[in-house]
Amino acid sequence: MSTVLTSFCFALKKNNRSMGGTNPDDFLNSIGKDKDGKGNGDILIYKRKSEKYLVDSGIHYTIIHPGGLRDTPCGELDLKLDVNDNLMNEKKRAISRCDVASLCIASLSEFNGVNASFDCINCEVKRGSFPQTPEMAIQDFLQKGKVYDYSV
Repeated sequence: MSTVLTSFCFALKKNNRSMGGTNPDDFLNSIGKDKDGKGNGDILIYKRKSEKYLVDSGIHYTIIHPGGLRDTPCGELDLKLDVNDNLMNEKKRAISRCDVASLCIASLSEFNGVNASFDCINCEVKRGSFPQTPEMAIQDFLQKGKVYDYSV
């Protein structure tokens, strides 16, 4: 059995910051708290912990963190995969919904869940080449040996 989890939380970013992560002062981590700041909240911390639970479960998995989702055609732009919000340094941080779906399908059909977590965005195709297929993008990512940091 394999599991693919697309983990997405939309938020406007200020000063090119991450979408909250484990920062307790981030707005997204305040969702669910009382006005005095007490009570349940920390939504992104619990989101991260649930991903870590899946990673530690022994089930074959792929966790995909897409950038901003766009309703654009599939396969027209290249796919860029990385870990730990490294793609936040990119000028454009969006991805076609169709490309995310293609990454999910490739992860299940070609790799049977790759036991990997990655962030993904679209980027311009290098001059004189063609866009990478989702299978190629995942294979290239896996060959780099990058691992998501799930410490909280």
